[in-house]
Amino acid sequence: MTTQRFLRAAAGLAALVAGSAAMAHPGHGLTAPDNLMHVLEAEHVVGLLAALAVGYGVVLLRAIRRRRRADREDRADRDSTGTQR
Repeated sequence: MTTQRFLRAAAGLAALVAGSAAMAHPGHGLTAPDNLMHVLEAEHVVGLLAALAVGYGVVLLRAIRRRRRADREDRADRDSTGTQR
């Protein structure tokens, strides 16, 4: 992964996590802020789940691209070995 792509992905992830952390202040939710269940409320979990979904999508796209590239290289190797009749 190039440095530019890595920085772009890190910035996107930080933006998603920051949105979740910005809502982490007393006065929202149904539980006390020092309670563990407070972290599992929707205000906190939605941002983290979005970050995980983006990360999973990036990994999935990279795997698909690698497989396609490998398949193209295999086809090119088979075509260049002189298997014509």
